[in-house]
Amino acid sequence: MIKHILNKRWLLLFVLPLAFSLFTACSKEDSGGGVPMISAVSLLDSTKVDSSFTEALPGTLILITGQNLGGAVTVSFNGQAAYFNPTYNTNTHLIINIPENTPTEATDPDVPNTIRVVTKHGETSYTFTISIPPPSISAISNENALPGDSLIVYGSSLWLISKVVFPGGREVTDFIANEAGTRLGMIMPNVGDDTGRLVIHAKYGMAMSDGPLNDHQSGDVISNLTDNGETGEVAVFNWGWWGANRTNDATLFPGTRGGYLQNVFGGVGANDGGWWNGNRSGNFSDVTTIFTADIMTQQASNYALKFEINTKEPWTAGIDLIRFGEEYAYRYMPWATAADGKFDTNDEWRTVTIPLSAFKTKADNVEGTGAPAATMGNLLKANGVVAFGYRFITEDDPVDVYNAAFDNFRIVKIK
Repeated sequence: MIKHILNKRWLLLFVLPLAFSLFTACSKEDSGGGVPMISAVSLLDSTKVDSSFTEALPGTLILITGQNLGGAVTVSFNGQAAYFNPTYNTNTHLIINIPENTPTEATDPDVPNTIRVVTKHGETSYTFTISIPPPSISAISNENALPGDSLIVYGSSLWLISKVVFPGGREVTDFIANEAGTRLGMIMPNVGDDTGRLVIHAKYGMAMSDGPLNDHQSGDVISNLTDNGETGEVAVFNWGWWGANRTNDATLFPGTRGGYLQNVFGGVGANDGGWWNGNRSGNFSDVTTIFTADIMTQQASNYALKFEINTKEPWTAGIDLIRFGEEYAYRYMPWATAADGKFDTNDEWRTVTIPLSAFKTKADNVEGTGAPAATMGNLLKANGVVAFGYRFITEDDPVDVYNAAFDNFRIVKIK
């Protein structure tokens, strides 16, 4: 675990006074003519100058202390040259920022882990590890993937990973990571009915997913669209019996369990708010079994709505108004942020995560554009009852064709 990470927002509060005191005191020193030597590396913090350390992250501003450091010509970290201001170079000190692109063990297993200082009268090296941040997970392609399906974990610093642990303690060590450390691909193991968060174990720390995997029949679920007596999963129905095609056809949208909803429509003109027409909504019964009354005071930002979506056709226009009650809505239109204006899961199930604080009131008669939800009490009925549904509308652009499926609507605590 990295113990010395400098917060740049308050760093300048220390840089100027410390630099002034150090270099005013050293201003009369000779630049030195002997062989340079580094004795310590510390943070540029007036309270921690005497606290040396042997590793830091790229981007960290450090104070190098030693002898005969004056007249520095080049300073490099693992062979990566670093800029420094000669004004802050004296015979005993040098202030320098570790370059953001410094090579690390993550990209080069043979990295030397050294600081090299070359002066006009010699050079020296100092053993110093340029470490990497702990891993983090931003998203998982399908949190309800079936055994044998491909699974992609998205995040940062996904390097030097020893294992990935799935629900039930199942460990996976066979995976493929990209060079940038932003993607990790593997095959979903068989976790049975176990539900839990995915955990990545890496050399420089651990990362945990923001929600449980295999969460399609737990107490978090609003509806998995499977009715009593149907196979595939424990039934969590709560569907209002109208607004979409409910089916359990595994050949139409492969890769899910039990029932799911299909919304298929087309020929919808611009500015059409008639969500009740032509298979353009999903309507659910009030759910009374997920939360207790004490949920009402909890912060909405601590929770998220999750569900899986699968598109048969690229989604290019129209808005899915996802609603809690009659006051709060989220304008779900992933095509708007897609690189080519087309959202397409390529006929695969994908997990969507929407923080509940992103749900907003109506403003200027437009749902989902006003004030965000602050507490769960804004979104739920009394005693934690969930009133939930979604409605497709159009605004500026028409929808020629829409064909997608939805499953496993759930509310998960993410913080």
